Amino acid sequence: MRLKIVTLAYHESLGGFPQQAVDQACAGGALIEVRDHFFIHGGVPHLALVLLLDEAGGPGRGKVPEQDPGRELPEALQPLYRTLRQWRNEQAKADGLPAYVILRNTQLAEICRKLPRTLAALREVEGIGEGTAGKYGKEILALIPGDLKAPAGVEAAQPATSDAPQSTASGKEAAP
Repeated sequence: MRLKIVTLAYHESLGGFPQQAVDQACAGGALIEVRDHFFIHGGVPHLALVLLLDEAGGPGRGKVPEQDPGRELPEALQPLYRTLRQWRNEQAKADGLPAYVILRNTQLAEICRKLPRTLAALREVEGIGEGTAGKYGKEILALIPGDLKAPAGVEAAQPATSDAPQSTASGKEAAP
């Protein structure tokens, strides 16, 4: 096995990242695993790919599989995943950004798994920090149906608890 790291800069003319460097890195081995890391350098989006290759070759030789993490979700969470992707894509278009800059598919799938109900719980999703939660958090949380429950075997985020009295929609304090 060997490990290769490929860093790709976003190309406006391509509307994405060039594939050629990835194909060259995968030549001569079957791709076992890909881990992606997104970052911005000099105002340009970059994608670093960590490729784990099996030098013995095989059917996946030289190609990066197009894996949609939403496919791994239980059927009950699929509609939410599609809704979040559609919202993300529309938001990206409105903001003039690539969709992955707002949220990656892996983050959307993790939101579906955790079903966060608060901004604090949303920030527990890897890669979602104060900026994303502050800018898009309320919209994301509003897309998660209140009656949606995590299917068996999927761990949802626990609602934030506090010793302070909670206020109701009428503005009155609820009894603890």
